[in-house]
Amino acid sequence: MIANNNRKIVTRLSLRSLRVSPLRNLAVISAVVLTTLLITSIFTMSLSLNKSMELTMMKTVGTDFHGSFKRVSPEQIEILKQHPSVKEYGVVLHAGLLRNEVFRESAVEVKRIDEASARHSFIHLIEGGLPEAENEVVLSTWVLDKLGIKHALGERVQLDIDITERVLKQEFVVSGYYEADKNLAIAGLAFVSDAWVQQNISGIDPADSEASGSYVNTEEMSVMFKNAVDIEKKLDKVLADTGVDRPTGVNWAYTTSSLSDNLIEFVPYVAVIFIIMLSGYLLIYNIFYISVVRDVKFYGLLKAIGTTPKQLKRMIRIQSQVLYLIGLPFGLAAGYVIGRLLTPMMNTFSSETMEAAYSASPWIFIGAALFAYLTVWIAAGKPGRMAARIAPVEAVRYTGVQAKRRRNKRSKRGGRLHVMAFTNLFRSKKKLTLMLTSLSLSIVLFSIIFTVIGSLDVNKYLSTFLSGDVVIRNEKIETHEGERPGDPYKLSEAFSSELARIDGVESVEKVYYYYDIHDMDEKIRAVLQPLSETEPPEPYLTSLLEQNSVYLQLYGIDPGWYDLVQKDVIEGHFDLQKFASGDYVLVAQSLMWEEDTYTSYYHPGDMIEFKNLGKSYEVMAVMNYDALYAATTQSYSTYGFNAFFPSSELTRELPAGTNPPWALSATLHIDPDKLYSATEAAKTLAAPSDELVIKSREDYRQELDGFIRVFQIIGYGLSFVIALIGVLNYINTVVTGVIMRRNEFALLESIGMTKRQLKKMLIYEGMYNVLLTTAITSTLGVFLTYSIAKSIAGNTAFTVFRMSWLPFVLVVPVLAVIAYTVTLSSYRMLSKDTLIERLRQGE
Repeated sequence: MIANNNRKIVTRLSLRSLRVSPLRNLAVISAVVLTTLLITSIFTMSLSLNKSMELTMMKTVGTDFHGSFKRVSPEQIEILKQHPSVKEYGVVLHAGLLRNEVFRESAVEVKRIDEASARHSFIHLIEGGLPEAENEVVLSTWVLDKLGIKHALGERVQLDIDITERVLKQEFVVSGYYEADKNLAIAGLAFVSDAWVQQNISGIDPADSEASGSYVNTEEMSVMFKNAVDIEKKLDKVLADTGVDRPTGVNWAYTTSSLSDNLIEFVPYVAVIFIIMLSGYLLIYNIFYISVVRDVKFYGLLKAIGTTPKQLKRMIRIQSQVLYLIGLPFGLAAGYVIGRLLTPMMNTFSSETMEAAYSASPWIFIGAALFAYLTVWIAAGKPGRMAARIAPVEAVRYTGVQAKRRRNKRSKRGGRLHVMAFTNLFRSKKKLTLMLTSLSLSIVLFSIIFTVIGSLDVNKYLSTFLSGDVVIRNEKIETHEGERPGDPYKLSEAFSSELARIDGVESVEKVYYYYDIHDMDEKIRAVLQPLSETEPPEPYLTSLLEQNSVYLQLYGIDPGWYDLVQKDVIEGHFDLQKFASGDYVLVAQSLMWEEDTYTSYYHPGDMIEFKNLGKSYEVMAVMNYDALYAATTQSYSTYGFNAFFPSSELTRELPAGTNPPWALSATLHIDPDKLYSATEAAKTLAAPSDELVIKSREDYRQELDGFIRVFQIIGYGLSFVIALIGVLNYINTVVTGVIMRRNEFALLESIGMTKRQLKKMLIYEGMYNVLLTTAITSTLGVFLTYSIAKSIAGNTAFTVFRMSWLPFVLVVPVLAVIAYTVTLSSYRMLSKDTLIERLRQGE
């Protein structure tokens, strides 16, 4: 054999071979399109959802800078900005707080910013520019509305600015204004000029200001790096390289800010990509494997005339790459469009209102193209090696069935069709295994999604958010004092009385809330002190130990909540009568720094002193950290804990100097016959208030229905495409199997088998495929479905795991119909040629 390296001839042969098998080409292109479509749509949805979440969080935080160096001097700023990793920076100076009467319940900060800080803080001026003169100011439309000032340049406004030493009262001229939602951090800001700073606060010592906690005349330098991966490490490196020692802040809105600590979160995405690649691989590999087996004589003849094994492998590789390049653009385009269409649906899964942001990152297309190429490359590799290994003499006699030692079979009833069909299945175990794996994979995936959706429990979902028929909550409290403008006392006793007078309202159950700082006692310190001694030390815990305090959330609950307590108790027992006496407290577990780690500082029988309540209480029971979720603010402080009292303990006269608690929520229990009218009346009462939000059981039910619809569209869509890949694999296997065995069937007919018997044998083969698939899915498939679906349901809120057998029952008739139709079509295609023609084709 004379080796050659004629690359042009090999390429030409590869391309001409493609023209011979249009059906195979269509199948491979379809597989590439489907694989690429799935990967692209998942990448698009993931990156777009991530971008939406980041944008929402950034607007809440007030900046898209990666991080900041706090309370830095001008000299330190000059040093830090020279560091090569700092690509862009902005400087903000804290100048004080507005003390106008209209801002009594809302914190409005006064700052001096530069152009970069304004640009990265979502401050887009409708008119005007940043202040330059000493009496110029930039305000948000929300602040202007609170002050009763028109949205216009040149308007004069009186501002009272607290600079710690005194309150400066000065008239300013509006030099610019910008639109800002009252719920965003940028709403509560006023910007003054550098001239004002020099004139009024330049004499304040930043060190003294920092020590007092007012931070007036202190500067903060925010920076942008090349990317947002591991921001904290980059900030620390800048400090280490420059020798500057200042506190830093990380913009946690960036999901990659601590990427190395959250790699476990990418496991589900990797698993989905793996399933998609496996499905595509099974189809593409099977197509090329069957193609090589079918054309093995052709490859054998090429080898006989001097084609090297390397060139034969290259022929298969070229064919796969050409088909990949044809299908790739269609898959990328369709996947991106589908991903964009599904992104708004995915955003509805968030409890926060998110602004839809669509990612067009080149990494979406690069990643999808690489994963799809990897799938094709791996799938075409083994068939290529098989074509390269076969000897020319073997190729002429090759039938695709591995030769075995002949065994004599004896039978009194002759060759039975169903036995022959069953035996035929196992002549090529590899093709059978690939086909069964592909079909079973799609069925298992569908059954997992079906089971998880079926495990979503409406009642559990509803009981998580409300205990009655309608709930009115004060969102001002839920977002914490100081972060959101509004009146925390809006849900007053007078308002509650109006709710109680609505026709049909049987009772109004309230929850009172008090946010406090609790001095550490020896029980708390006994838990936290050992944790602080681990390496590396956790700065937040160290700070708490130095302050000798943890954050505490106190809740006073009305009797209507008592029936829901026991289900969340993990230690001790809830005694309704004892609890109502006012001498007992329920404490929740504390959230530790490590994710999903909880502990309780106290146990039943312990005594706890709450200074702001002026009393000590005995611990009745310990509850889950998120106990009575519907009654709480639904936010938790690390190392802090929740404590629950009868509402009378928070509404009674408290020690002097203690602020009265806020009414967090009011839950209405309504006569079912008057539910609609009473709900509408309650909504009418709450409508004039910006702080109060009202929701009924039907509102929450519709939200869950929306979640389920989105989950169904995405989940069933994914399983449908993978099922389509499996069906294509089955069709390809059956059709090409019939074509390859046409000579065999012709020989059987020539020795007496009728066409009716041949057709019946093929149908038996198809039904056996269905039975084998059913056997696999009803054993291993059930085990996988049970394990995976139960794990997903166990880690998902609002689910009660319910194993469903319906998918396994439904697929049997569907597979039977597909098997019968495909087999019948293949037989009809085969029977078009005469017996003589089919016998000659095997020569």
